[in-house]
Amino acid sequence: MKFHKYLTELRKRKYKNITKLARELKIDYQVWRKIERGINPPPRKTMLVKFCNMILAKEYEKNQLFELARRWKPHPDTNTTKHNLYHEGLEPDWVQAVIKENTPDYEHKYWGKRN
Repeated sequence: MKFHKYLTELRKRKYKNITKLARELKIDYQVWRKIERGINPPPRKTMLVKFCNMILAKEYEKNQLFELARRWKPHPDTNTTKHNLYHEGLEPDWVQAVIKENTPDYEHKYWGKRN
């Protein structure tokens, strides 16, 4: 299983709405949405620990989430125009907006090495 799918599965058990979770985590809703789509890399470990505490994750679920985060790879749509809003003939501003939607908000720097 991929990190973003497992994260989404865990989140849906307690929070049906991403907005409420993002507010409680003090993170922008759009950033968390991109994490769950596989565009943004996993957040810092401290953020994931807080998330696990909020959803009452079991220890093995937390460990699985961390392991998947270590093996994270960007979604194939990252930095592309592959998005359901895209079609040929879009205005250049819209094309840029679609690409921005599939561009990570930050670099993958927290999960590259095993500690």
